[in-house]
Amino acid sequence: MKRWPGDPQRETTSFGGLSRGELMSRVRSTGNKTTEERFVRLLRRAQAKGWRRHLRLPGRPDFAWRKIKLAVFLDGCFWHGHRCRNLTPRTNAAAWNQKIRANQARDRKNNKALKERGWTVIRIWECQLANRPEECMRNINRVLTSAPPGDAYGRRRRPDRAWSVRST
Repeated sequence: MKRWPGDPQRETTSFGGLSRGELMSRVRSTGNKTTEERFVRLLRRAQAKGWRRHLRLPGRPDFAWRKIKLAVFLDGCFWHGHRCRNLTPRTNAAAWNQKIRANQARDRKNNKALKERGWTVIRIWECQLANRPEECMRNINRVLTSAPPGDAYGRRRRPDRAWSVRST
């Protein structure tokens, strides 16, 4: 994308009269309270151990288990083009669609790069985390329980105890 149409400092939005530039500067790619913090609470409630946030890996996964090579991305439905509800932009649709397609292409590239390094990649949609958190944990638990013997810190586990997260 070369240049976004219009003047972002002059065009006002319906969000408290902020200019588009002011509004977009407030959108964060990390530390999003409605997704990342919700996921942290879910992991803690499930007593999952060994995860880290924002490792320096392709795509900068939101959460990762380094020892078992599991990367989890929390994707916003609008920004990554999920069709869960009508999120079609009304203005500058062509520019937004180009931006979303570029995000999807970058996601595919990052998935491929991680898989080539031996990582398992799980992508969780924002709406999936909000509406079906148990399903999200089941998907992660499936990978965690299929990991080779040893916990996320590389220690051997007792044969009578499976290393997994508690379902919520």
